[in-house]
Amino acid sequence: MIGLGLGLVITVLSIVDNVSGIPRRGNEPWSLILCKFADLPNYEPKPPKFFREWLSGPDNDSIENYFAQLSNGIYTIRDSNVVGWITLPYSQKDVLRMANAEASAPIGSSSSFEYFDKIKEVCVQVALEQDYTLHPQRIIVINHGTTAVYGKKNGVLLTPQLMFSSVLSHEMVHSFFIGHSYSDRRIKIFPYAMYGEYDDRYDLQSTANAYMHRSKFGMAGPGLNGAHLDFLGWLPMDRMLYFGRDGRQNYTVRLSSLSVPHNETRGWLIVMIPYDRNDPRNFYTVELRTPARYDKGISQPAVLIHRVQRAGASYYSVLISQSNYFYELTEGTEWVTFLEPDLVGSFRMIKVSIRKLYSTDADVTIVSTFDPAICRLGEVKKTVMDTRYGINSVCMRKNRIHLGIKEADLRRQYEYENFFAMRATFGANECKNGFVWRAIDEYDYVCVPPQRQEIARAQSDFQDYRLQFVTVESRESRAIAEILEESETKEGEILDESTSSNSTDSESSDLQKPVKLECLHPYVKRDAFVGDEICVTFEERRRTIEENLNSVNLLRHYEFFNGVDTVGP
Repeated sequence: MIGLGLGLVITVLSIVDNVSGIPRRGNEPWSLILCKFADLPNYEPKPPKFFREWLSGPDNDSIENYFAQLSNGIYTIRDSNVVGWITLPYSQKDVLRMANAEASAPIGSSSSFEYFDKIKEVCVQVALEQDYTLHPQRIIVINHGTTAVYGKKNGVLLTPQLMFSSVLSHEMVHSFFIGHSYSDRRIKIFPYAMYGEYDDRYDLQSTANAYMHRSKFGMAGPGLNGAHLDFLGWLPMDRMLYFGRDGRQNYTVRLSSLSVPHNETRGWLIVMIPYDRNDPRNFYTVELRTPARYDKGISQPAVLIHRVQRAGASYYSVLISQSNYFYELTEGTEWVTFLEPDLVGSFRMIKVSIRKLYSTDADVTIVSTFDPAICRLGEVKKTVMDTRYGINSVCMRKNRIHLGIKEADLRRQYEYENFFAMRATFGANECKNGFVWRAIDEYDYVCVPPQRQEIARAQSDFQDYRLQFVTVESRESRAIAEILEESETKEGEILDESTSSNSTDSESSDLQKPVKLECLHPYVKRDAFVGDEICVTFEERRRTIEENLNSVNLLRHYEFFNGVDTVGP
């Protein structure tokens, strides 16, 4: 359990079994269900109208707009609905008994999780009995308590004292297989938290300690850090830089802010700098955040360094502090870290220097002497006679020389020497061997065979030949036609009927009707993702849908940011 001061609780219980969370693309409506205990039938913290505006209203800080902005339109929750208030046939003590909890168990204690689950269960059950339509993703608001909890059973539970945007969006993000965020400081933000937990103040998953801003729906923001956005597929693949992949080790990059729409900038959105030759997914990230939109709570433009590292079976992103009091790199500052020493004891290093900060961009010089192929201190370079792997020598620990060179040593050295060449896809995740991102657009993280990538991307070349204009019989066009008909009738009473022409009337009527483009028969819209209007054959559309459904089975990694929960097929 993760808690906040004064008994307020924000926690993640367990991740849902929906593997579509990697990556998260498309429209996913949520249902928000308002429930009242039988012993509090007259208390409604907010009217239903408030919740409808909060969830799906036009305000920039509504939950729908938050996710649309954060994902750059890749993930939306359009068509979400609010139901209730519903009065449950159970009092608080009734639900406690049903959950086999003690009647005196305080809400928010570790003994209350079954109680929280039972609240959600009975609320959903009663809503369904009353014939409400509910989406699979659910938010339950109960009219008493001091809790915000996410669990795989019926989603999010909110209570009156925690009904604000940062908390709700935080809990919803837990359903995307993302836990809490961390810094490297040896500090406990809450007594029951781990060291550094809730201390990435630039990340939503550190809510209650993050840089939030005031909104009409309470505190809101901030966004997610770059590593989390990459995991969700919310960064364009052509604007993520895996440093060293092109052979360069020292140059200046233009970094663009993650806080503004992607189409308003041109620089790199995240730079990944590897530091571990045994795991290419262990790297430092460099990102820029600026005080805009969901990041309005940030006081100034700041370059941030995160360390992505494997701990047990999972990966975590850790914000690197620059002192005991701040995490930001600003203009004229730099950050240096030293890596393992080489054979002669010389340390490898990574240095990030902030040359210039602009309103939405930064010029950053990065130097990395990380070389996965060279031997480390404590190793010996041994000549290889076996030519199968195309390597001339291997690095072996001194205490293993007497064992001779094994197959595993050859394979490991081959991976060291081809460390960068083997990074075949963008971002931290990758497709299994033999598959690549489909890449219909820069956010299309669907794994397919290389030949399917070529076929899918070529479909747009034929678009002009597969479209047709059709007239649309809309309410507006019918109204215009009725007005014209009435006008012509009156005019006919004055003018000689012979001056009118049926063909002219018909042409005039057609001109008033709006037209739209649609696929020429027998082609259909591909719909690879929301907004994909490319016309393809029915068979191509079927293949595309099949690829979308099967892609999760072709991902190489599932361990990112999901804590103890299992992700994957």
